[in-house]
Amino acid sequence: MGMRAAPLLLALALVACAKQGTVAPEPARLAVIATPPNASIYIDGHYFGRATVLSQEPKALAPGIHLMTVQAEDHFPHDMELDLPPGKTTLTIELRPIPP
Repeated sequence: MGMRAAPLLLALALVACAKQGTVAPEPARLAVIATPPNASIYIDGHYFGRATVLSQEPKALAPGIHLMTVQAEDHFPHDMELDLPPGKTTLTIELRPIPP
């Protein structure tokens, strides 16, 4: 009877480990304060939101490395690589105006 119990215990241990692995990590929450405040924020090439909104309501995304682009009319765009930890991160960006 001991030989039959071993595979069952192994299967239960594997299921328990698999269930622990499915716990989602805490998301990263990104707040952006930009000048000009109406700047558009793109994360990994996708529109993420306006800085006016993101400064007040941080938006969730997966922790890790992301490419952020900040752009606004009559200003040079700004690209940067972010390595976001779980929890809230606040970035302050000032775009340079394009000379007339």
